Parts: sequence; structure tokens; C-alpha cells
Amino acid sequence: MRQINAIAVAIFLVVVMVLFAFTPRNTQMMQARFLGVIAPLLKNGSSLQKQIVGFREGMKKLNQLDAENKELRVELDELKATDQTLQGLAAENNQLRRALQYRERSAFKLVPARIIARDAATWWSTIKVDKGSNDGVVPDQPVLTEDGLVGKTTVVAGNASTVLLISDENCGVSATVEGTRERGMVRGTRTSTATAPDLTLDFLSKLADLKPGQKVYSSGVGGVFPSGVLIGEVKKYEVEPLEGTASIIPSVDLSTIEDVFIVTGGDK
Repeated sequence: MRQINAIAVAIFLVVVMVLFAFTPRNTQMMQARFLGVIAPLLKNGSSLQKQIVGFREGMKKLNQLDAENKELRVELDELKATDQTLQGLAAENNQLRRALQYRERSAFKLVPARIIARDAATWWSTIKVDKGSNDGVVPDQPVLTEDGLVGKTTVVAGNASTVLLISDENCGVSATVEGTRERGMVRGTRTSTATAPDLTLDFLSKLADLKPGQKVYSSGVGGVFPSGVLIGEVKKYEVEPLEGTASIIPSVDLSTIEDVFIVTGGDK
């Protein structure tokens, strides 16, 4: 018991001595030493905080840039779509202008018509147009564009007609070749729907010796097609055992036509 009391007294005396030792001067010195120890830690902590704040600001800016980038992409897509539409309208406008000019200077009475139906199974044989007997259309009238011959009308209803294309083997057109006295018959050939059929000019003389690029026109023989309508141009000439024959490139792209003219009279 005495030993415990002695230890307690000793601890008390040490505490009293420590309290007397912490004068204001000593306290400031200890605070200064403590500050010196923790200053680097405070500095590093401040730098780390700045880095964290900077990182957060950077992420915010990246998110803003990403959002702006997405908006700009949408606007660019819209501009591209608008540009494509304008190009399409310009092309259609130019096509209509050409057609109107052709109609104005044509010696024929022309009824403009638009293709309204086309069957994949008969893609190279027939098309349906939006003009019929109510517009003065009858069977066996020539159909053409400003680029050349397309075919002839067959079945005619009040407000629509079926047109037999020159690419069909049943649509024969009497033809002549520029710069020659050669006459023959232009016909389409049977083909699959995947490929465009060839036009052939048959019943030529074996001495015709046609050259690629020579123009082929309707001759007017037969009474259906008027003379002088462009059909196409010679691609290749060959001599068969009994006659000469030529492959013809059509002047009209029959796969993409949208508007045509039906010849309903000889003079306007």
C-alpha cells in the first residue's frame, strides 16, 4: 500500500513539473515543431485536393464535349440528309426541265405520264403508267422520253395503261442505222430479271459492216412508231450465216425511268 502511494505521488510530481514546463514560450516552440512536422503532409494534401478538383473539372468538361460532339454529329447527319434531298430535287428538277423542253419542241402531240407500277417478274417487259383513255390514250401508241424510244401502249383503261417495253422480245421496231441504207428489226431478248436484256438489230445485210457508236433510229415502217426516234447505238456487229446482226445499247435507261411521254398524235 505504501508502494502504491509512493508511485502516485511520483506521477503527481511529474505532471506538476510538466505543467510548469509548458510556459507560453515552450508551448509556441512545440507548436512550431509540430507544424514543421505536419507542413509537408498539409502541402501534399492540398496538392492532392487540387488534383482531385482538377480531375473532376476535367471530367465535367469531357462530358460537356461528348454531349456537344453528339449534338454536332446529329446536326451533321441532318445536313447530309438535307443535302441528299436537295440533290435529288435538283436532279428531278433538271429532268423535268429537259422533258418540258422536249415536249415544247416536239413535232408530236405528247401526253406526259408517270410510272405507277412495275412487277419484278416482268421488269424488262412492261410498266404501268397513270394515263389512259380519259387522256386520249389508245393501244399501240408509241411511248418515249427525251432520250429516245421506250415502247408502246397495249392494254388501256380509263386512268391507266400498260406499256410494252422495247426490251421485250415481242416488241419489234423497224429501224435504220445512221449513215447507211441498212434496215432491220430491233427486238429485245429473253433474259432473267436480274440482268438487262440485250437489244438486237436483225435482218441486216452481210456487208453492212456497222461500227460501234453508230446511232439506230426508228424507220416508221409498220405504222406504230414514227420515223426518226432514237432507239440506241451499235455496240457490236456480227455476220451470221444468212444475215448481219448487231447488238444495240438502248438510249433510254429502262431500269430507272420514272416519267414518259405517250404519242397521241402526229402534230400538236
